[in-house]
Amino acid sequence: MSISAEMIKDLRQRSGAGIMECKEALKESDGDINAALACLRKKGSSKAAKKAERSTKEGAIGASYTDHVASLIEVKCETDFVARNDKFRELVSGLALHIANSDPAEDDDTFKRQLYYSDTSKTVESLITENIHELGENITLGRRARMEKPRNGAFGRYIHGVGSIAVLVEVLCNAESTLVKDKFKELCKDLAMQIAASCPLSVEPEGMAQDQLEKEREIYVAQAKESGKPDKIISKIVEGRIKKYFTEVCLMEQAFVKDTDNSVRVHMQSVSKTLGDEVHVSRFVRFQLGE
Repeated sequence: MSISAEMIKDLRQRSGAGIMECKEALKESDGDINAALACLRKKGSSKAAKKAERSTKEGAIGASYTDHVASLIEVKCETDFVARNDKFRELVSGLALHIANSDPAEDDDTFKRQLYYSDTSKTVESLITENIHELGENITLGRRARMEKPRNGAFGRYIHGVGSIAVLVEVLCNAESTLVKDKFKELCKDLAMQIAASCPLSVEPEGMAQDQLEKEREIYVAQAKESGKPDKIISKIVEGRIKKYFTEVCLMEQAFVKDTDNSVRVHMQSVSKTLGDEVHVSRFVRFQLGE
């Protein structure tokens, strides 16, 4: 069968493969476009497997927000050049939308086996393989997060630059009427920017991982002993340093970035008074590329 330039162009648009690869695939499939696509995918999978050993240190974090669901995903590639490529950024955005529009997947294998939300002829894994084939670099999945918004809450969200840092924060209130107020919306945005800039580990001191706190205490005890402090005052010194540590790593204890004379807690108390409603942070997710 004669392979026309129009057929090659059509296959290139649908597959992203090169001219000669498309021509060869069409020849092998006797001009059947769907069979040629399948042929290219098989070859792409083989090439992708060879690329899978290559390091992925660049990439981007994608985000999606609907009225009820918010999602983040970290997608890695090999070079900054590809990370800024429109095709790669389309993949990142599409995967974030997929998470928002699909059932939650607890493990990576289940996630990769899911049918892609906007094209069920593909799985998440086959979509990634196609992009590896087209972009010529290894692409791997990093962390992902999905939040369903409660009726009495809203999301604050922030993405830094082209996706090196991304934040989702869930802010709750008592009255649904509070959700539409500009002051509440401003608070949600400010909290997301606070988390992006100040990198807290938990909302409150009570939420800190105990093993992390014990490590800090051990360090502070060792430092106090090394400096020759008497044993009877070491415990007071350590507790003082732990309180200082909380102001660095617990969101509510941190200095508010837009008014460093006050903590986030004090700022939120002020906003609550203005709104006539109690507001508080229930949870947050912060991704920084490569962490």
